[in-house]
Amino acid sequence: MNEPHLAALKCPKCGKKIRLSGNFEPRTEVNEGEIVCEKGHVWSVTNGIPSLVHPPVSADDAKWISDYDEMAENYDELVKQYDDWLGIDMMKERLRLFHFVPIEGPVRMIDVSIGTGANFMALHEQYKDKIGRFNLHGMDLSKEMLQVSCRKFGQAKMSVSLTHGSVFNIPYQTNFFNIVIHSGGINTFSDISGTLREMLRIARSGGTIIVVDEGLSPRKRETKEGKAIIKANNLFASKPPIQHIPDNAKDVEVIYVMNETFYQIAFKK
Repeated sequence: MNEPHLAALKCPKCGKKIRLSGNFEPRTEVNEGEIVCEKGHVWSVTNGIPSLVHPPVSADDAKWISDYDEMAENYDELVKQYDDWLGIDMMKERLRLFHFVPIEGPVRMIDVSIGTGANFMALHEQYKDKIGRFNLHGMDLSKEMLQVSCRKFGQAKMSVSLTHGSVFNIPYQTNFFNIVIHSGGINTFSDISGTLREMLRIARSGGTIIVVDEGLSPRKRETKEGKAIIKANNLFASKPPIQHIPDNAKDVEVIYVMNETFYQIAFKK
């Protein structure tokens, strides 16, 4: 991790700014060590990824994290099964997330629950010659998923700041990002309202939050195909959690994507 990464973070215990711990020179790239906030709370850095999880996750959330840890190395192959089953091209569908990218100028973007980094790999393909416009951050509660992301970004020579953090208490500065994205996880979260509040908090005024997860459209769920999909995987019976969107969110829009098998919620700050 480096100074720009540090500047984006806040202590999840007290909200104060964070700096390097010890005798590091300015502009140092820290792969192993510690960072400390202005109140003295200390956090570890492993393989360039700071761990800023507070408070500890619940037992139910820990189960999902453990499942993702176990799937991490094979996750990309597992997701490809959706392509044939649902009649979609998942990587191409990910490009929909970037319809919200401004035409020009710098863009601060975070993928909350980044998983194996597939969204940013799609972004790289779309903006290969202009990827320098983007200040990219990724966060996840699964350390194994973060390691897969880190390896992939390194191979693609992409600069992405990765953080081990919680969606329920995101360790990033308020009013920081132009775009906040999350795909494939919120259906299982124990505190959806809190997660959406945190996503809105870290967005800049006028910034966009995009949330995508399994959930058939009303039309699709009444078809024979839709009923078979839900029977096979009950997550597809999920409905857009619009009741949890913060009251101060603006321009809320819900559409169905990926052959009407996923919902996409977008709103602004």
